[in-house]
Amino acid sequence: MPSYEVFIDIQAPPDLIWPVLSDVVAWPDWLPTVTSVQPLQGRSLKLGSRYTVKQPKLRPATWVVTELVPLQRFTWQAQSPGLLMVAEHSVEVNSATSSRARLRFSFTGLLGVPFSWLYRTITKSYLAQEATSLQRKVEDKA
Repeated sequence: MPSYEVFIDIQAPPDLIWPVLSDVVAWPDWLPTVTSVQPLQGRSLKLGSRYTVKQPKLRPATWVVTELVPLQRFTWQAQSPGLLMVAEHSVEVNSATSSRARLRFSFTGLLGVPFSWLYRTITKSYLAQEATSLQRKVEDKA
C-alpha cells in the first residue's frame, strides 16, 4: 500500500491539539489545503460519521470515520471505483508540554499504485502544509 507521512512536534499537550485536529468541519478556517468540509451526519467526529471534503486541485470526496480513539487518533477513508484512500491523524505525548502529530495518507486498491504516483507531489505538499498549519494554529492558541 503506497503511503506518505509526516511528523511534526507541537509545543502543546494532546488535550490542546485534539480539539483542533478533530474539529474537521472547522479545517477550512485555518487549513489552506481544505476548501470545505460538509458533515453528512452531524458535526461531531464519531465512528461512522461521513463528511464531503473539497480541496484545491482535487475532486470532492466523501470520507467515513473508520477508527476513533479520542485525544489520540482518528482514521477516515474515501473510496471510488478501484481506489481506497486512507488518511490517519494521530497525536502522541513527547513530554509534559510537547506532543508529536503524525499525518499519514495511503492509496490502496487496483488503482492505488498509479494514483499514488500521479498524486505524490500534491499529497506530500498537502501533508506538509497540514502539519505546519496544525502546529501554527495550536501554538498560537497556547
